[in-house]
Amino acid sequence: MALLNQLEELAQEAATVADTQTTAPFIFSAAGLDHPHIYSMVQGLLDAGAQLMHIYDRNPKQANALQHRFQTGEVVSELSQILHSEVDLIVTSIVPSGRGALGIQVLEHNKHFLSAKAPFTTMAQLHAAEEAVRRTGKKWAVFYSERLAVEAALLADNIIQEGLIGDLFQLTGSGPHRLQADTRPDWFFDPQKNGGILCDIGSHQIEQLLHYTRSKEAEVLHSKVANYAHPQYGSWQDFGDATLVTNTGISQYFRVDWFTPDGLRVWGDGRTVLHGTNGYVELRKYTDVARSAEGEHLYVVTDREEVYFSAKGRVGVPYFRQLITDCQQGTETAMSQEHTFQAAALAIQAQEQAISLTKVGEKQ
Repeated sequence: MALLNQLEELAQEAATVADTQTTAPFIFSAAGLDHPHIYSMVQGLLDAGAQLMHIYDRNPKQANALQHRFQTGEVVSELSQILHSEVDLIVTSIVPSGRGALGIQVLEHNKHFLSAKAPFTTMAQLHAAEEAVRRTGKKWAVFYSERLAVEAALLADNIIQEGLIGDLFQLTGSGPHRLQADTRPDWFFDPQKNGGILCDIGSHQIEQLLHYTRSKEAEVLHSKVANYAHPQYGSWQDFGDATLVTNTGISQYFRVDWFTPDGLRVWGDGRTVLHGTNGYVELRKYTDVARSAEGEHLYVVTDREEVYFSAKGRVGVPYFRQLITDCQQGTETAMSQEHTFQAAALAIQAQEQAISLTKVGEKQ
């Protein structure tokens, strides 16, 4: 089982990179807590050795809940208390349509900014952010968690770079999510505030295309959106898909939806298949249906072998430590600014040019 031994070695190498905390003090605050992604981002920063100073949300209940979860950080009553404090970074999961404006405020107060995806809902917001980065020199980071927080996805990158499946020529991806409509706030169902399904959860898929192919440019060839089963939410979308191609000729098809059935034990059966000229890798990120409710599964097939490998607890998540180091040293080891914004731009483009379907097989 030579391939399995290679995967073991690659996992060990990746774990060595991830298993490090920051050494210099790094202080952050959390402001705008509308989406639960804030919890994983705060946890990631704390695990990397950062210190949480302040917590702010216009809804005090949300701020108090975050403070109660982590038992650290002071809840403050005004955003200005955070903007004028001595912190290195501000992290947010505010309503997507508000992330651009908040980020500009943060950068203009000489702080780095970390946002949940989607970072923007319009190209105007993105262009304003690009100008703010040029003007201030501060980092505008986005936590694309479906790659950055998945050990199987991180190991898959090592597999590609090692050449185990030959040259990558296509990615296919599926990002289903469970709706749980009664738990969602009103803004969630407003495309003007959430950006639409391709801008939102589709951004994960597009970021993976750019990363795995090491591409700086790509084109949206075709995209579609629909509200197939939730007419009570009007123009909100429960389905979307898109086809893209990089400037180097590598293609991607992905689909995203809000149709995870209640019978599945997790919130979504997210999968990515990386197709190479000598093999392929399938990532079953969050579950292996009817076999395991745990995630981090890789199925690797080459021209010589087929193997299964579990990356759970084997690789680690280096993103937050790398981001802290980048903020302190001016490097780009976690993610380049160009890549961060390009993924967002392509997601917005896919959303803006999408064909709208009113029912299966019928164009609006």
